[in-house]
Amino acid sequence: MRILWILLVMISLSQAHTVEMYEDYSEALGAAKVQQRPLLIYLYMLNCKTCVYMDDAVFADERVVDYLLDNYIVLHLYTNDRSLPQELRVDMSPVFHFIDPSDEGMIESIIGGRDPEHFLELLERGHRLYLKKRQ
Repeated sequence: MRILWILLVMISLSQAHTVEMYEDYSEALGAAKVQQRPLLIYLYMLNCKTCVYMDDAVFADERVVDYLLDNYIVLHLYTNDRSLPQELRVDMSPVFHFIDPSDEGMIESIIGGRDPEHFLELLERGHRLYLKKRQ
């Protein structure tokens, strides 16, 4: 019984520290507007090895998770998802669009994966650009 309890605690702790990723553009945009945070759109393709790396290594990195939880709303969609406006759809992956939810304007767009440290730098730069645009 004690082992089961420890196992349940470990599972709940591991799941508690993850990034909530929306899967609908309108919902994510609405949340970003309400919370006054930039929207990070993470576009992926099936069988994309870099996307798997991003999911398994980068979006699991504690520093990246903490920064995203504090500063962004994240949307995770297939590159050609019909809920996306046409101008945001792409034919490659991974692609990361940084969007200002107030006007749905593009702050920046990044193509390709990064290791956690460099991805965190991109997140910080995207957030600084967002704050500068809002001034």
